[in-house]
Amino acid sequence: MQDDYYAAYREYLREGMRIEIGIPLSGGGIFRDWAIISESGGDELLVQISRDVLPANVRIDVGSILDVSVWINKEVYTCSGIVTDKQGGRVLRIRLFGSFTLRERRQFFRIRLNLRMKYALIHDGNRTDVEKDWERRRDVEHMKFQGYDDFVIAAQGARYRPSIKLDWYEMLWAEVNLGGGGICINLPEPVQPEQLLNLEIHLPLTPARQIQAVAQVIHVMKPRVQPGGGALFPAGMQFAFLDERDRDLLFRHISVTQIDHLRLMADRRDPPEQQPPAGETAMWQQVVLKALWMLLFLIMAYYLARYFIEYRQAGPSGEIQRIYEKSIRQYRHQGQ
Repeated sequence: MQDDYYAAYREYLREGMRIEIGIPLSGGGIFRDWAIISESGGDELLVQISRDVLPANVRIDVGSILDVSVWINKEVYTCSGIVTDKQGGRVLRIRLFGSFTLRERRQFFRIRLNLRMKYALIHDGNRTDVEKDWERRRDVEHMKFQGYDDFVIAAQGARYRPSIKLDWYEMLWAEVNLGGGGICINLPEPVQPEQLLNLEIHLPLTPARQIQAVAQVIHVMKPRVQPGGGALFPAGMQFAFLDERDRDLLFRHISVTQIDHLRLMADRRDPPEQQPPAGETAMWQQVVLKALWMLLFLIMAYYLARYFIEYRQAGPSGEIQRIYEKSIRQYRHQGQ
């Protein structure tokens, strides 16, 4: 994320400023608290929340996703963030992602990703039948992770009879805007506000999980024409029936996805040092070795030249001195 991505909000994210953070609750809803910015740089904030002790049902861990709200001209703007570090119980390092938008007072944050999923439009049937049908599918799916063997699960599935007629349509790696409170999908067919849809969402967790849910259309946007022809119909939906255990799985997948995205961004910001190719390394080694041999040759040549120069300078004077000393000794011998 570029450093100037949040330039328009820099004055509202300065040190000492007060912001609001929203913490999703596992049982639904969102807990809001004040926080003071201790450090601010780019898309990272170091904040200290106001409460010494959070309520028992509120938890903040590294990897938790929450929303950050600021006030601009008496309007509240919100951006999603992820906790990257926790210092004690009150100091949090938060990495922002997405963009600041006018808060829609929706219950949960959202994130864009691609998922495999199925949907089935509900054209008729009362809400009670829809809920019973969802409960049966949910119970069968949960049995797979509650210790039941395949025979019992198959027997339970055989007992399941849909209360309403459903025509399932599979979407491979659909682009969605997903959150704990709802989902926005580009559907291949138009829908109407308040219409119900059965959803089967595949989460690539370990192990892989399938979430059974029922969503209600809240708003419908203009169709999007595809390059190859045809149209997609974006629709924003709110979960009407979703088990809280499955909601926690949604939070987990969103958190894991965002952490992987932040790691990828960090790798792009700090690329590893480039290593020269093997052939280039060998060539440099040969050049260095030749330079060392040349330096050694020059040093030896210098000392040899210096030796001969000094010898030449000292040679004649030494010979005259020897002749002079020899003559003196002969003269003294004759005098005796």
